[in-house]
Amino acid sequence: MNKNIIAAAVLTLVSGLAAAQSNVTIYGNVDVGLQTQNHTPVGAAKTTMANGGISPSIWGFRGTEDLGNGLKATFNLEGHFKPDTGEMESGARTGTNLFRRQSNVGLSSANMGTLTLGNQYGPAVLAFAATDPRGLRENFSGLYSWAYNSGVLSGSGNGNNDVGVFLQNAISYSKAIGPVGLAAGYSVSEKKGAVYSLGATYAGPVSLSASYQQANVANTSERGSRMYSIGAGYSMDALTVKANFLRGDNKNAALVETSKVNVFGLGAEFKTAANNTVGASIYFGKDKNNGNDKTNTFILSDEYSMSKRTTLYAQLAYADAKVGSTLLTSVINGGTAANQNTSVLNVGIKHSF
Repeated sequence: MNKNIIAAAVLTLVSGLAAAQSNVTIYGNVDVGLQTQNHTPVGAAKTTMANGGISPSIWGFRGTEDLGNGLKATFNLEGHFKPDTGEMESGARTGTNLFRRQSNVGLSSANMGTLTLGNQYGPAVLAFAATDPRGLRENFSGLYSWAYNSGVLSGSGNGNNDVGVFLQNAISYSKAIGPVGLAAGYSVSEKKGAVYSLGATYAGPVSLSASYQQANVANTSERGSRMYSIGAGYSMDALTVKANFLRGDNKNAALVETSKVNVFGLGAEFKTAANNTVGASIYFGKDKNNGNDKTNTFILSDEYSMSKRTTLYAQLAYADAKVGSTLLTSVINGGTAANQNTSVLNVGIKHSF
């Protein structure tokens, strides 16, 4: 009897020590609102319940275990859903995967950096986000310049490259050296196509970023899509200004170049109060292979934080789309009608948990 009591006490103590050394966090966002626009692409509704105005609606688990000597084991599982219907958010090549966005494990050390294996954010897009004028908000931002020029529209068939943002079958390494962040990632081909992703940032009152990402055509060593960007920002008191240039080149499965797009973004955000931020940005997109594919987009926004977790927002985009404009030059989810001046109004609420 005493032996059983002692064994139970030891097990309880060991479990307590394990819990003290490990932690798991459940986290996510729910972001939904109303969106209306005066001109839409053929077949699209003018007024919608819009998912993800400023942030994606996600849920996930992340955790760490202290392995001693400054080394930690990490994991991250993250899914994407539609709060208006409760469905999983599908991807062009991922279907309705439960953890479409992230499913990875790694080792992390302040001295040695972080090694991550599995489905994960590409290092290049993370660097790009640092100087995008709208910080890669879920709509009306450089996120769509990046995604639409990542090869998803060209038919090159890379199965490891989910809209240029998430890399599957990937291994990455990142290291911070003071204010400088360096990261590199590689997706193992597995007959889906290799992806190479590089990012570098500098953080301070002056911020800098540079990125490069290449996705090969499936079952070949030939490049299908290539993107690179450079950007800079400056913060002073309540004002932050950012500028970014993105170049995206795409080929189809036959290795014929289909597009060569330049997108330049410039914007500013100003905190009118501790819990309120207004912003103004403009993006100029043009396909050098198609002079008629050109879209200029101007965005005004206001975000009011009711608490640390809950934000009300309103954003207005005005897009001047030329006669041959396509998604390649758009920064709006789903694009706008060609040869039209389109206004898009989106108001909503985001809650984080």
